[in-house]
Amino acid sequence: MNLQPPCLPHVLAMIICDMVLDDRISGKKSLVGLFDAIAASSLPCLVNELFVFVALTEGHGEQTIHLRCVKASSNEELFDTETTVCFPDPLSVVEVNFGLCGCEFPEVGEYRFQLFAGESLLCERKFHVTQVEHEAEVDA
Repeated sequence: MNLQPPCLPHVLAMIICDMVLDDRISGKKSLVGLFDAIAASSLPCLVNELFVFVALTEGHGEQTIHLRCVKASSNEELFDTETTVCFPDPLSVVEVNFGLCGCEFPEVGEYRFQLFAGESLLCERKFHVTQVEHEAEVDA
């Protein structure tokens, strides 16, 4: 069984953010709080909610799009999600908003958000986790 789509979509944008606002009247999207790193006060770091906004074009028909987050050093998958998108025609731009809750990053370092169509990697974004150093309390 071939899991490859007949023609791979082209990624116009892949953005990690706090929120995506969708104006239903105009159809415009507003991305709020764009980021590619987080400074954690403790580890593991739990991000209650984040969004990955993706814009795709040059796709054909219905395709399954898969988003996953991995540790860059080991390629160990931390979490993933998928959805089905439909391209009315290859010139269409299809927007996908992946909402992720309870994302846990176990340690400091580099992570990757990877977007797939079938088994083909379309795009990946680096994401860094650092730890905030606490100042030692001084006795008065």
